[in-house]
Amino acid sequence: MSPSPVIDGLRDLAGRLARADRFDLALRLTLLDLLLQPVGEPGIRFVLLTGSGLGLLFPRLLRSPPLWWGATILLAVRVVGDWPLADNHSYLLCYWCGAIALSLSSEAPDEFLAHNGRWLIGLVFLFATLWKVALSPDFVSGVAFRVTLILDPRFEDFTRLAAGVSPDWIEAQRVLLGQHADGAQSLGAASGSAEWARVGRIARAGTFWTLGLEALVALAFLWPPGRGLPKARDAALQVFCATTYAVATVAGFGWLLVAMGVAQSDRPQGRARALYLAVFVLILFSREIPWLALIADSSAAR
Repeated sequence: MSPSPVIDGLRDLAGRLARADRFDLALRLTLLDLLLQPVGEPGIRFVLLTGSGLGLLFPRLLRSPPLWWGATILLAVRVVGDWPLADNHSYLLCYWCGAIALSLSSEAPDEFLAHNGRWLIGLVFLFATLWKVALSPDFVSGVAFRVTLILDPRFEDFTRLAAGVSPDWIEAQRVLLGQHADGAQSLGAASGSAEWARVGRIARAGTFWTLGLEALVALAFLWPPGRGLPKARDAALQVFCATTYAVATVAGFGWLLVAMGVAQSDRPQGRARALYLAVFVLILFSREIPWLALIADSSAAR
């Protein structure tokens, strides 16, 4: 029996990606990130959207240093303008576009960008892990995750589905948590209910999952290249992006990590690049289609 057309198509895609230029693919994914997740004030946003669209439409512009230096400068202006409240994505996007601009002036742009991609990802996840373990006792204890599951609207559908609670219950807990400057104080008074017990179990699982996976990504990317961890690098980052940004729809951050992952993926690994593209599409679908809310509504109606 011959393989299905779908399997044949996936194999063909993996083969083409293995032969593709990872440098150009990473640049295109970065421009898609800027195009699909506009950033900055209207003026900055207009210029970034225009440059990203032109870079995707015209191959000659893709490797144009002025395009990437311009993006870097505009993103730096955005970070300075939002100081000190700029989000993590803003800093990393600025660093990454700067790395692309510098790579275009090097003798080996592909290797230069791959090296910077590995280090940027490794250091981001290393500092994220250290911050959670050493500087945030509320995260290690699970309190931060429990409060986030209630207060952060991006997690509401996940909380409803995983804990089996209603939107009204979540709203009531938000009011309760908002009664004190220290949300943990309110949490202690309310956590005896069955609903909060379920939220607590989910928070503990999420805490250990996040710490373990972020530490693994940091280790895999900071491990010396060629020492047996290239596949672990890609797999760890892909699992992180798929499980994190399908729930917390911070699409721009997820797409940026995918672009950086592609830039450092080893040349023979067409399958890894195909999986990176699949994760990119998964993040897009998760942002545009409220699948968690649909499942939660369906479960509540039964």
